[in-house]
Amino acid sequence: MKSAPKQVPQSRVLDKGIWGMSRPMFIDQAVTYTIPLVDMYFLSHVSDSAAAAVGAVTPLVFVANAFLIVSAFAGASIASQRIGANDYARGNATIAAYALFVMALALIAALAVNHGGPWVASAMSLSVEVEQHARTYLSIIGWMVALWGCRVIYQTILNIYGEPQWNTYSNIILFVTNIIGGYIAVYGFMGIPPTGVTGVAISSVIAAGASLTFVAIVVHFKLRIHIPLREGMKNFAVLMTPVIMIAAPSILEPMSFQAYMIALNWIAAEVGDLALKVKVYAYNTFLFCLMISIALGMATEAIIAQRVGRKEFDLVDTQLKQTLKLSLIGTTALALTWLIFNKPILQLFSDDPEVIAIGLWAFALSFLAEPWRTVNITIGSALRCTGDAAFTSISSIGVIWLFSVPFAYILAIPCGLGLYGLLIAAVSDEFIRALIKCWRWRKGYWKYTGVAAREERSG
Repeated sequence: MKSAPKQVPQSRVLDKGIWGMSRPMFIDQAVTYTIPLVDMYFLSHVSDSAAAAVGAVTPLVFVANAFLIVSAFAGASIASQRIGANDYARGNATIAAYALFVMALALIAALAVNHGGPWVASAMSLSVEVEQHARTYLSIIGWMVALWGCRVIYQTILNIYGEPQWNTYSNIILFVTNIIGGYIAVYGFMGIPPTGVTGVAISSVIAAGASLTFVAIVVHFKLRIHIPLREGMKNFAVLMTPVIMIAAPSILEPMSFQAYMIALNWIAAEVGDLALKVKVYAYNTFLFCLMISIALGMATEAIIAQRVGRKEFDLVDTQLKQTLKLSLIGTTALALTWLIFNKPILQLFSDDPEVIAIGLWAFALSFLAEPWRTVNITIGSALRCTGDAAFTSISSIGVIWLFSVPFAYILAIPCGLGLYGLLIAAVSDEFIRALIKCWRWRKGYWKYTGVAAREERSG
């Protein structure tokens, strides 16, 4: 029997629509993407080398985070398709299965970052001071990755049930705790001595733990959403098979992209510490622009997955076009603001006149990449949540490693363009991958890759 008993909480995603789902997600993402800027601000007051060190190895943390987030969101897309078809029993069992899966991955990711991260830092062309800061940061920050992995499980549950506002409150807790911890780490407080990079990393771990505790309490005690872990374990293989079909290829693209960011940082370090510092400041500033496309993309994923479960394909296509239009307008406006105010923004992090001097062109090239990055995020997330992940991920990986990385190296080193060459290659990379995703969506293969369509073909 597919209909859920009356006492079981019901999803409110389709009732809320794109604005009802995305409004709290804007705040959620604003807080999320402010955190790297806050950390960079505090670290720049330790030294430019500390900020550059953490910025250089941050993509490694993003790789681990992406690994966990994509796994959870792949499971959430399947659970949402089940719930869209009013099959709450299998939907909640799917949540239980991917929750167990992501928790195991979170532990592995933490150990990999804490123990493998310092080795990666030593393999990069960093100066002695920058490398030491990077090794210190990476030896601690893995535990934040693990806590974020567990937190994203609850984040997806709240999105599935149409309650994203609780994620906003969780992120506010994360943000405030992180600011307090960062301030104490850099300046000390009431007899507590400054602890620099070590303290900033520890404060991030504590902040992640506080936000995880909050969402766990909301899901289990406020909303009383029951997650049948026993059933998830019992039918783990069956429940996870469609999840893995989305997660496996979907994981590869963001991991590949963050590895690409590490490669660009390595090339920037080869150019010199100045190039690395400016690249880190520009990249982390423009990360904030992603809050619009990611917030709208997450809301759209929740809606599209349930529409696909109902086979309402025309509404799916209309929803994506609406989201893409809104995302492009919002992201371009915010990126233009960063470009106009590039000098005061850079002065928040550095008083080095060389950093300020080349910052304008770094910001200008970063601005040109934003519309194409928005297309990549919006259409890519839509393709993944419908189950059409393999082609998109494989093609993106091919573009990154067969074209973008060699192109970046050639422009930066042999052609002598340095930082500008890296950023020109980054714009080209986003543009090509965006064209591929647009073409794939228009082909319409996503209509036949949902879990219901797959089960109909196999049954």
